[in-house]
Amino acid sequence: MRELTVLPQLGFTEALSAACKKVTQFKGRSRRSEFWWTYLAVFIINFICSFIPSIGTLISILLGLAMIPITFRRLHDTGRSGWWYGVSMICGTIYIIVACSLVIAALGGGASAADLSSMSSEEIVEALMEGPAMGFIGIGLLAGIIYGIILLIFYCQDSQKEENKYGPSPKYVEENADAESQDTMQTMA
Repeated sequence: MRELTVLPQLGFTEALSAACKKVTQFKGRSRRSEFWWTYLAVFIINFICSFIPSIGTLISILLGLAMIPITFRRLHDTGRSGWWYGVSMICGTIYIIVACSLVIAALGGGASAADLSSMSSEEIVEALMEGPAMGFIGIGLLAGIIYGIILLIFYCQDSQKEENKYGPSPKYVEENADAESQDTMQTMA
């Protein structure tokens, strides 16, 4: 008979150490504590970097890219494919490209920066409302929010207790209860 032992939650430094060792590893599983402590550290660093022109943006982009593998592993830990997150990244990129194209087309397509800067905010809003840009942007934002909430729920779920197709549980460790009871009986004798 096998029993599961729950390993203690990772602390801040343990979680960051584990995440840094696996920064390019998409395979395997990551516990909630590893994911959320790393996410907090990246959030704080991004906040600080937002005050540093140019280099801060580059650091934020690199940290965002570094979060992709840990996000995949977090989803693996709940028994889901990392592509739940990958699809959101791909769809988000396509959404931004199409939305920007629609906005540019609505504002006059070939208009120069000088032409656009001379437009009042009311004229810009009116131009956007006449075309499909606002509808597409609104529907896309709503879909993104709903999908984001679904992903957040997945990130907050507990680890699958048993080994899944992505590997053994980093939180729940199987122990052989029969061997332990035999050891106990031998020490009692």
